[in-house]
Amino acid sequence: MKKNKSLIIGISLVSIILFIAIAGPYLPFVDQELKTEGVRKMDNGSLKVPAFSPSSMNLLGTDSEGRDILSRLIMGTKEVLYSVIGITLIRYLIAVPFGLFASFYQSTSRLLDFYNKIFSFVPIIFMVVLIVNLPYIMYSPHRTILVIVIIALLEVGRVGQLIQNTIYTISKKPFIEAATSIGTNNRGMFTRHYFPFLLPDLIVNLVLDIGRNMFLLGQLGIINVFLVHRIEIVGELTAEVINDSNAWPLLFKDVTFDIFSKPWIPIAACVAITLAILAFNQLGKGLRQLFEQNEVRYF
Repeated sequence: MKKNKSLIIGISLVSIILFIAIAGPYLPFVDQELKTEGVRKMDNGSLKVPAFSPSSMNLLGTDSEGRDILSRLIMGTKEVLYSVIGITLIRYLIAVPFGLFASFYQSTSRLLDFYNKIFSFVPIIFMVVLIVNLPYIMYSPHRTILVIVIIALLEVGRVGQLIQNTIYTISKKPFIEAATSIGTNNRGMFTRHYFPFLLPDLIVNLVLDIGRNMFLLGQLGIINVFLVHRIEIVGELTAEVINDSNAWPLLFKDVTFDIFSKPWIPIAACVAITLAILAFNQLGKGLRQLFEQNEVRYF
């Protein structure tokens, strides 16, 4: 493990993220209430309206309503983790049995191939935008759950085929032929020969997918598609979409305007998302190296 720098970096960064998600809101410098600030009197006596640039008072600056950006990032960490981990777990709970059945049954294999071709025809971000902006989902009181499930389902085919390919690779190993020749039953083949070699790949891909989903949520934030929002009726015939979540991508809401006038707002979100992606990518890479070393020792 001492030589596995990726694993050390990954564990360290993920541990920091988990600490921030759990204990971050209780740190003394974090504004849990995310109070807004209208006007601030500057040192030279002038009055200034938010957003306020980074300073000793607000290390990462404030947003357009005067809320501390650092506090927003810390308060939103748990929500972001719940979202990306939820998407990943739902995807794998469906994709794993799908891929396993496809490895041994031709009809399921054809279904998986068809499923994957349909949803991999265009980039996933376009599919997500197309589906989640349908009126039923847009105005649903259960929008958050629906969007998470939709994002998870769109890449079930990709993950299922990864599992199918892994099973196929394992089936060509000499020890599988040896186990078959001595009459090992299907249950024994899976538990003693397939599963021990499939599990490391599953763990690595699952961790890497968390980073992948983090990147997708960031992309969706830039084009103003969020997991959480509520609809408020304004006037008699007008409805307004209100986004009051603390999730990191929400800081991209006005990115085309903020990047020129208040660049610290989107930059802060970009850095947070980038570090989270780096953390899970390094953890996945480190775990892969660890499992490969153990596999070499096994043989």
